[in-house]
Amino acid sequence: MLQRFLFLALGILVLVSCNTDIDKNITTDLQVEGKEIFHINLGLEDAYYFAFQSLDFYRTVIPDSLPSCPTVTINEAERKVTLTFDKSANCTSGKKLQRSGKIHLQYLNANALESITRLEYEDYEVRKIKIEGRRDFKQVRSLTNPNRRTEEFEDLLFIDEFESSSRLRGNYEFQLTFLNGRLSGFESFGSLEGRNITGRPITMDPLANKRYLVECISGGMVMPIQGSERWQIFRNATSSTNHTLLYENESGCEIKARVNLFDGRVLIFEL
Repeated sequence: MLQRFLFLALGILVLVSCNTDIDKNITTDLQVEGKEIFHINLGLEDAYYFAFQSLDFYRTVIPDSLPSCPTVTINEAERKVTLTFDKSANCTSGKKLQRSGKIHLQYLNANALESITRLEYEDYEVRKIKIEGRRDFKQVRSLTNPNRRTEEFEDLLFIDEFESSSRLRGNYEFQLTFLNGRLSGFESFGSLEGRNITGRPITMDPLANKRYLVECISGGMVMPIQGSERWQIFRNATSSTNHTLLYENESGCEIKARVNLFDGRVLIFEL
């Protein structure tokens, strides 16, 4: 009888201990998860402006007018543009973001109806976030909606300053707007899934379209002026936490990213 009682007491103790550890981990990880969510979005948004420009645009552009003033190299035979960023460059355009490394843009004609802008990173970093992988931005030549773009990527890697990484795949749709033949803004809508920096499954579902202005991006504000999304991080097969990301436009291009954490706390991020 005594032996059975001891086994039962030990089982209860282990169960309580495990539950305490789970609660502790959830509490201590939430702020880290909120920061990771912001960094993933920043890493994705950082390249949109460059990916949506045409090859003809780069043939005539003045590099100093581009965000972070990269050196522009064009390989006409391969229809490939290389943007080389240097943190030490004396640049006022896009000064809120420190970029280094290279972004390669290759302009491919998949067929008579579809073209692809393929973006690849080489030793690239923005605000201490390293990004590795490839992204394809597609345009279907359509008379009804020529300004629509789509993006899909697999195994895109985001590495933070502590060398922890998030690995994601995603699908997005964009609607571009032009003014006098120049890109003036765009909207995006899409979803993500993969694993976060602790190895847990992670998903993102949109709540409202994101809207971006080129005049803000040119000044270094790559975040959208509006939009929201829900992030779900799984603890196990049946348990998850939900965080919400909301962009707030205070005035002009002054934008804040607000992450509402699962436990009610709020994190505010600015550039």
